[in-house]
Amino acid sequence: MPYGIDHIIINVNDYAAAKYFYSWLMPQIGYPRVTTVEDPPPEYSAGFFGARGSFWIRRSDPEFRRDSFHRHRVGLCEIAFAAESRQHIDDLAKQISPHGGHVTDLPREYSYVPGYYAVFFTDPDGMKLELVHIPR
Repeated sequence: MPYGIDHIIINVNDYAAAKYFYSWLMPQIGYPRVTTVEDPPPEYSAGFFGARGSFWIRRSDPEFRRDSFHRHRVGLCEIAFAAESRQHIDDLAKQISPHGGHVTDLPREYSYVPGYYAVFFTDPDGMKLELVHIPR
């Protein structure tokens, strides 16, 4: 039996902006099936399904909507998704900003391990994301 992460759920402040952004992003990186939970209540969450599990967004609870993401707080630092190739990263990086994200570090090779090539970006709520290709 394979082990790994089955699903990830993130809370978002601006559900409409996040749904637009992730509905574009997730099919680009291997999560082609999309579903939204309409009941209960409408626009409660959206799920993106791929061979490696699922990724969900849900509206944050009202008392937390004034909070913002910071990667150095206790909790999530970033989510790094695997890319097919360097070209995949270069192509996707050009489309992040028009879809509501923000590129924080342009695609390039990083010295973490040999061949580590990545783009770093944020979602509409400022959640840090990465698309990385490491030759195996």
